[in-house]
Amino acid sequence: MREVQLLLPAIDALKAQRAHTATACEFVFHDPRTSARWGSDQSIRAGEWQRALRKAGVRYRYPYQMRHTFASQALSAGENVMWVARQMGHRDWTITAKKYGRWIPSMVPDAGAKTAEVWLAASAAANPV
Repeated sequence: MREVQLLLPAIDALKAQRAHTATACEFVFHDPRTSARWGSDQSIRAGEWQRALRKAGVRYRYPYQMRHTFASQALSAGENVMWVARQMGHRDWTITAKKYGRWIPSMVPDAGAKTAEVWLAASAAANPV
């Protein structure tokens, strides 16, 4: 079993969905035509998924590909690769780094600043004026 940290936008989306479907059935997500639990992922992909993608103006992609979108966007935003690896369920962070390394920013505006700050503090402590 794996635990993922739901981010606030995901929590808000789930609450909004639940508020929308709470009276229809016991499930947060259900087939809007039958109000029953979705029978399979194929039925979702053939219907609601394709409509949602068209509405968003996004070319077709399998729902599973959204995990790759999450990983690449999280790393591009500067999230820690080890946190992303845990979210993805990778046993080792190097798997994440190898697969999504191109999305890890190679240069950020303050790159090196933390290290320089530690070194300056250490140097100041070792060489008091």
